Amino acid sequence: MNGFLELLKSAWLTFNSNKLRSLLTTLGVVVGVSTVIAMVSVIDGINKYVYKVLGGLGTSTVYVQKYKWILTGRLTPEELRKLMNTPDLTIEDAKAIRSLDEVELVSAVQPVRGVTARYRERTVDADPSGVEPDYLAITGYELASGRPFIENDVLYKTNNVIIGDFIKQRLFPDEDPVGKEIWIDRYKFTVIGVLKPKGQLLGQNMDNVLLIPITTAIKYFPVRGRFGPYRIFRSLQIVAKIRDDVPLEKGMSAIESLMRARRGIRFTEDNNFFLNTSEMLISAYKQITGGIFIAMVAIASMALIVGGIGIMNIMLVSVTERTREIGVRKAVGATPKDIMLLFLIEAILLTTIGGLIGVVLGFIFGKVVSLLTPLPASIPIWSVIVGLGFSSAVGLFFGIYPARKASKLNPVEALRYE
Repeated sequence: MNGFLELLKSAWLTFNSNKLRSLLTTLGVVVGVSTVIAMVSVIDGINKYVYKVLGGLGTSTVYVQKYKWILTGRLTPEELRKLMNTPDLTIEDAKAIRSLDEVELVSAVQPVRGVTARYRERTVDADPSGVEPDYLAITGYELASGRPFIENDVLYKTNNVIIGDFIKQRLFPDEDPVGKEIWIDRYKFTVIGVLKPKGQLLGQNMDNVLLIPITTAIKYFPVRGRFGPYRIFRSLQIVAKIRDDVPLEKGMSAIESLMRARRGIRFTEDNNFFLNTSEMLISAYKQITGGIFIAMVAIASMALIVGGIGIMNIMLVSVTERTREIGVRKAVGATPKDIMLLFLIEAILLTTIGGLIGVVLGFIFGKVVSLLTPLPASIPIWSVIVGLGFSSAVGLFFGIYPARKASKLNPVEALRYE
């Protein structure tokens, strides 16, 4: 043990006597490790943020729609034509799903596109949604003030509205909105509730919300008569919460069987509707960030290899510069194993120091991203361990050849080296 400590001390003294050269040698390792740490920090922070927001959609929530959720790409003309010929969902479909034993809550949802909400001289653009009373409980929205919708709101097609925090800040920055009247296009509505803030999801403002009774939405903003993508993405949807004691897959299967039966879909035919869940988005998002991470690891690996070659080069130069020192060590009893271990320790020490610098720089980068964006900085312990482990492994791998060369020097010839 004492012998190893002496070798470590000797390696440190060598590093300390050539600080600038040693630091420049480790630049490749620093770049590689800092890249890995920074990317892990950013990706892990993004994942936690997305999981938090998507979790608000409900892990046991199923969205029955005409189209499938996608994170990348766009629908082809053929797919658009197929969707345009697909029958719309109905409120009766929602009532049928509500009767299933596997389902706890259901709300039909009627999206409305591109309206202007106005209060006095203030205006804001919004996309209202017509909903049923269970909508808030299903989707995780909570009231900050006021009351939710009740059955009578839907039954009597009331002109009541629940607004999100973004709408409140734009229309009512200095007053309580509850009880106030606003205009949605040319229709007057009374604000009965304000939602708590929810943040953003994949660039979409989750607080730019106007909720009205679904029957009112159908009355004032009918989709009929419209064509193309507008009709596809603004057709009626159904959101259902599966009971907690029922597996999500079983609940989805029950909804699928019911909808196929209601639509008369034959056994050999595909569904003409889609069941979307937050888990689908999370899975797709993991694939995207996973691909980015693999690409960055490949880039970082190249930097580590370049750094390793630099380490090998400087160690070979060091062997040549210290030939006489090696001869002296062997003359006083150092074995080839001792010489080899000395140079291996020096190589590993260089790359480990470079790895530590890389970890610090990656951590700083993650903190800067956290300060400038809503993404939380998150550096898992495993990434630090992996970064330092790889940097040490690079030192070991690229230090073996110079160390073996040093250990095989003839002590007599080494002592005569000038």
